[in-house]
Amino acid sequence: MKRILYFLSFSLILSFALPVGFISCEPEAKKAPNRVTNFTYQDFENVIQAVDKYYIDKTINKNRAFTDAAVFSVLSLPHPLYIFPESYFNEREKYEDKEDLFPGKSFKISPSDKFVLFDPDYTIVEKMQKEKLKKNENKKLSDEELKRLIEKEKLKKSVISAKWEEINFSKKEFDKVISYLRDNLDNYKTPVLKGLAELDGELPEEEEEKKEFTMEQVFLAAANGYLNSLDPHSNVFLKEIWEESMAKINDGSFEGIGAILSGGGTREVIVENPLEGSPAVKAGVRSGDTILAVDGKLIKSLSLDKVVKRIKGKKGTKVVLTLKRKGVSGNLDIEVIRDKITIKNVTYHLLKENPQVGYIKLTGFVKAQGEEPVDSQIVKGLRALEEEAKNNNKELKAIVLDLRNNSGGYLDLAIDIADMFIEKGLIVSTKVPNRSPDEAYARMKDITNLPLVVLINAKSASASEIVASAIQHHGRGILMGERTFGKATVQKLMDLPGNSDYVLKITNSRYYSPSGKTIQVVGVSPDIEVSEEPDGSFPFRYREEDMWNHLPKIPYDGVVKSKFNIDAIKEHAKKNGKADSFLKSHANDAIKPDYMLIRSLDYIEGMLHAK
Repeated sequence: MKRILYFLSFSLILSFALPVGFISCEPEAKKAPNRVTNFTYQDFENVIQAVDKYYIDKTINKNRAFTDAAVFSVLSLPHPLYIFPESYFNEREKYEDKEDLFPGKSFKISPSDKFVLFDPDYTIVEKMQKEKLKKNENKKLSDEELKRLIEKEKLKKSVISAKWEEINFSKKEFDKVISYLRDNLDNYKTPVLKGLAELDGELPEEEEEKKEFTMEQVFLAAANGYLNSLDPHSNVFLKEIWEESMAKINDGSFEGIGAILSGGGTREVIVENPLEGSPAVKAGVRSGDTILAVDGKLIKSLSLDKVVKRIKGKKGTKVVLTLKRKGVSGNLDIEVIRDKITIKNVTYHLLKENPQVGYIKLTGFVKAQGEEPVDSQIVKGLRALEEEAKNNNKELKAIVLDLRNNSGGYLDLAIDIADMFIEKGLIVSTKVPNRSPDEAYARMKDITNLPLVVLINAKSASASEIVASAIQHHGRGILMGERTFGKATVQKLMDLPGNSDYVLKITNSRYYSPSGKTIQVVGVSPDIEVSEEPDGSFPFRYREEDMWNHLPKIPYDGVVKSKFNIDAIKEHAKKNGKADSFLKSHANDAIKPDYMLIRSLDYIEGMLHAK
């Protein structure tokens, strides 16, 4: 079977949590190439032809695609422009907040155009943005406020989309925009005020030497706009950037302090957790610390990835973090000596809280450089846990497979890992329009018959959803945690026809769980909901359904019913659970407890008792 990548792009949600120095699966599109490249109008047309040939939907709305291509092209300028249907622009105060209605001048390329270009007055925009930033400083939105913001943005986009449909914006209008940009490019090559860059976390001292802006960037932006109109996961980018990103992922290591951060932008940057044994822990950094400055420079308003960029660095070098800690008066300056941090695909240990339960954490379905294959590591880990329990005169009673925050990887690895726990039956099917589905069945002997619990959360996506849904369908284990992300589309990776310097990633199929249900949008629901929050709540999580232009869910009437006595398990946990008291006594630990895992132990006991 081909190795197909089932990575989820978290590029839109990195602000929620980001390991210091860790790399997302999405290539860094802003980076300048190391060699001379050229992306032409012909390459843009080759993208269109590839969409016609390979895209999953053969009836795409081409007018919408050319509209988004135009929108992306004018926004790509160092001095960005906006493009609107004239009917929307004349009444945009109905759909946009007053503080987002920037002043500027609007104009038409031709008097008969039904769309306008808008050039904001960036001097005033900077002042307005700073005022908005100050107003929202340290403001934490509630779940309902976040949902309202997302729904409001969706409504705004829907209205604009409908207005575009009314004026029938086509390739003819797109070409007119491109001709205008080609003839007037010199007028928009000067970047807007540096203050705006600072608001976005791009400080002057961090600026790298940039390639001169040409029509190449405009055409590339237009191509990505065209693809963006189809779904959030199709795009085109430099091959060398993809290769560098994958090399970093496969390397599985980075040099930094070893801490997971969250926040950024208008929110405080919080140390979610320092990694066990990391330089951060050794230096005294604690879970819950707020980072105020790095090496004496304030990080106020910086985006999270910019904060990470400041903190990470070469092994042996030092970084000083200025921290605010609850219950401590004044600020703390903590010096941390950076080191090499290795993130392994597979980690395992007996749980301290219950040494008869083995824990296996799978971070991704990839092969890290110098590591054994992931499936071999899982087998090795299980045997090591069995041996360790035996040496402690204990018997291993259950296994926890942790797929939280696992954004995916190779399809064949997902199938092999699911096969380790499933004796027989369908694991996953992949369907391409007008072709018979590809079906993968369990074929290997199971590596254990011990009771199995799978932990999932909103960042469990793609390949991890394949494994979780197969285990749930066949009744091999109990899923605990929260609903998964809901990405069930497959992207084909290929050289851009006619230009091998670029890679095209294009959605060409969906995958389906053994029940015949597509996980797209709906995700995989746990058999038992378990919170990973200190207060036991289930706050809003960004998922596939919140992404604009995502492929819709396909209605499915079937119901996934657990083969376990879930009510009896819950009742046992309620009567005999120890998680609440444990978590209360460890609330102030330097490394915060794993709330979901600790709570799940009560249900594992119930599962063993009810067996």
